[in-house]
Amino acid sequence: MHKFLNFILVVTLLASGFVLYSLEHETRGLEREIRKHERGIAEETENMRLLNAEWSSLTRPDRLRALAEQHLGLSTLKAKQIVTLEEIGSKVPAEPVIKLEAEGSDPIGAIIDKMQVQ
Repeated sequence: MHKFLNFILVVTLLASGFVLYSLEHETRGLEREIRKHERGIAEETENMRLLNAEWSSLTRPDRLRALAEQHLGLSTLKAKQIVTLEEIGSKVPAEPVIKLEAEGSDPIGAIIDKMQVQ
């Protein structure tokens, strides 16, 4: 009877040792995976900081003003450009000065057709 009880205890000890070893192995694997994800998060956080700094640099008002003047021919608003509601009628012509399209033509459709031919 004692030999059987000892056998059961040894088997139980071996089984619990195997379970503990597999749990430790799984835990270490999960810890490695967590560290990998933490490194990835740190890298992405640093990338976000760099992109935010670059965005702040690119959207500086003085830079945008210079680009608008250089490429679009725009300038800052002057006080004499501000008009009241009553003055709008005298400042804006009733008909457009330049007709962008002739009657019955479709300039955008012509551009699309030209692109499809190429």
